[in-house]
Amino acid sequence: MISLALAPLLKPTYLRSMIFSKIDHWVGKTLFVPPIIKLCQLTRQTQFAVSRLFWFIAALDGFYHADTLFSSVLWGGMSVLMMITASQRADHPTASFMIFRMLGVLFLALDLVKGAVTGEWAGVEFWLLVLIAEYASTIRTVPPSEAKKVAAKATARS
Repeated sequence: MISLALAPLLKPTYLRSMIFSKIDHWVGKTLFVPPIIKLCQLTRQTQFAVSRLFWFIAALDGFYHADTLFSSVLWGGMSVLMMITASQRADHPTASFMIFRMLGVLFLALDLVKGAVTGEWAGVEFWLLVLIAEYASTIRTVPPSEAKKVAAKATARS
């Protein structure tokens, strides 16, 4: 007989969300978070400012690839909106949702396969920019850079 404590673990939705959570954690931890942290340390910007910057760049990329008047107006408006939020609220915390990040990973994988098969790589950079922006907003603290650690040790010894 199955105990009631294990019942939620046997639900298929729980197992699916657990798998997606592990994939999301691995993708973020190994592919996106270390370069984002290094960029934050080098530029002395917060992870939230970097997130808004990459959303702005992604909107500009969408505007660059727009091929109809409607998409040009849509991406142009999004670019202006992202520019305003990046300048007004750069260091305010942002939210990121796992389902959105997983959709971004899926679309990036599909674009990479399409690029490998057809040789059309346009559009792959958009999903990279979106994922960098999304994973930057998942970082809660940026550790000090190695240069600061070495300098702190040197002053402590003096």
